[in-house]
Amino acid sequence: MAIQFYNGEFLPREAIKFSIDDVGILRGYGVFDFMRAIEGVPVFVEDHLDRFEKSAAIVGMELPFSREKIRSVIEELVTINGLPLGYIKLVMTGGDTADGFAPGKPNLAILNDVLENNAQKYFDEGTSLMTHDYTRDFPMSKTTGYVMAVKLLPEWKKEGHFDVLYHTQGTVTELSRSNIFFFKGDKLITNDNAILKGISRMKVLEVAAEMFETEVRDFTLDELRSADEVFMTSTNRRVMPVVRLDDQLIAHGRVGSNCKKLLKAYDEFVMAYVRANKK
Repeated sequence: MAIQFYNGEFLPREAIKFSIDDVGILRGYGVFDFMRAIEGVPVFVEDHLDRFEKSAAIVGMELPFSREKIRSVIEELVTINGLPLGYIKLVMTGGDTADGFAPGKPNLAILNDVLENNAQKYFDEGTSLMTHDYTRDFPMSKTTGYVMAVKLLPEWKKEGHFDVLYHTQGTVTELSRSNIFFFKGDKLITNDNAILKGISRMKVLEVAAEMFETEVRDFTLDELRSADEVFMTSTNRRVMPVVRLDDQLIAHGRVGSNCKKLLKAYDEFVMAYVRANKK
């Protein structure tokens, strides 16, 4: 059974307890981050720690441990647990509140456990997205506030979709847990307004710059529907093709060659990082 970290202690997962007075539970005040750990290497750990610190700062939270301490805990967890493919999840809540509203001392859990890869069929055949007009609070922060996504989950599953794509009156923002890209010809386009700027998004742009012309700008649902290829990016979804929005097929519902090339190049980029950082 994998060992975890909670408020300074290494302990089994079932021993982690959050108080009913935690403002993270009572008011949804919390942030988190999520990364892969491959062959004992936390992938892009410094980038994820940058984002974790930024997420906390945006909502006015202070980390209860130094960045150096958090990094050392992550390294110790992956060593102790020895998982070939795992995840690291940092979860920080606002802590116990004396009046039911004001935060207390933050609680920090760092979790490490087995990561299940997404089924290969999603990469071979593509996925489908439901669209919904919505913008998250504090979109630049990775908060624990996923009420809308959880509310919509039964609806998108009932309709056979993989996830929900948010937009604001037709201007696309992000998925519930991913960023969105599309190809028009060989030009790769993504946005950067009112979104959580994913680490995978950043790295995919870095890889793609060597392969394609890239453009960062706002775009609409109509542009996505008329795109040649569409895909989402996130830690575990990597470069995952999208072949349908609501009831409309994109490019006849087939996974395009540019998505396939970019997924291969991105996976190679990740494994090069793992090899370079393996102890």
